[in-house]
Amino acid sequence: METTDSKGSPKKGSKLTSLGKRIILVLLVLLLFWPLTVGIYWLVYRGYTLVDPARFPELDSAVQSVLNQTTPESDEQSKGAALSAAIRNRLQEEMSSRLGWSVNDLWISPTSWLDNRANRQRGTIFATRMLVNFYPTHLAKYGSADAENPQLKEAREKRFAFTEDSWWFPSTEKEYRKGIASLKKYEADLLANRAVFNMRSDDMYDLLVYITGKQFLDQPLGLLVQTNAEVPYFELDDRIYYTQGVALVLRDFLTVLFHLYPEIAEKGGAENIRIAMRDLQQICTFDPPIVLRGSHDSIMADHRGKMARYLISVRERLNDVAQSIRR
Repeated sequence: METTDSKGSPKKGSKLTSLGKRIILVLLVLLLFWPLTVGIYWLVYRGYTLVDPARFPELDSAVQSVLNQTTPESDEQSKGAALSAAIRNRLQEEMSSRLGWSVNDLWISPTSWLDNRANRQRGTIFATRMLVNFYPTHLAKYGSADAENPQLKEAREKRFAFTEDSWWFPSTEKEYRKGIASLKKYEADLLANRAVFNMRSDDMYDLLVYITGKQFLDQPLGLLVQTNAEVPYFELDDRIYYTQGVALVLRDFLTVLFHLYPEIAEKGGAENIRIAMRDLQQICTFDPPIVLRGSHDSIMADHRGKMARYLISVRERLNDVAQSIRR
């Protein structure tokens, strides 16, 4: 029963008590609402990742098959075919995945809104292009004066150089599949002794320097180290998943490279290789439910900064491996 004063008006103490109850009720609703919202988001997101994985802890079965079938004792043609297969593997996996190539999907398609997936695919084609640019001009000939292999030349100059977002006339998928087919034709020619593969110690050094250089790893690294003030919030996750796409291609290629040429580790690079591959694995499994941009001494996580730390470690360790080959 409400307490009143001599004039019949509610007492102030009663009003304060009523207001306090309302405040407590609102706080309780907020305390319950946010965890419930976060929990629902987490469940929905994890349910989506069952259809379209965003973490890649294991090597693809195709790469594992290459490792099982090709050893350090295999002939150079087999090694060359294995490395070529490793280059194209990730792109092929993205093209044949449940949701296909999403970068060129029209805005009316639900998949066009999956920007994390699309940016991972952009990173995938970037890294594929970089390796395809190096392979035919350094590893698929005996000397610099030799002609470039025609299948690799077509893949490098025409197919993989095609824009990643063309829906039609021709579609991106059509061109990339032709590029993959060109690599497979080269691999078949290698195994039939109709093509060249020639990996020397200086090629191993040049390859690692190329990967760690301005054209290759410095490109995604630049997207990660740019200051928060210069990066819109909605672009943070784009840069993280772009880097993941690059790392997935590199993990396939470097795993096969170090497996086939153990002399790289024997020359003093074993520990550096272990750490580089460990941090590549961290990037391949990096998938925060919400990407945060904590800066300076903020209590929030800086997810771009974490990814940059992993990538810098990969770059520096691979550079140390290159220097150990040179000595």
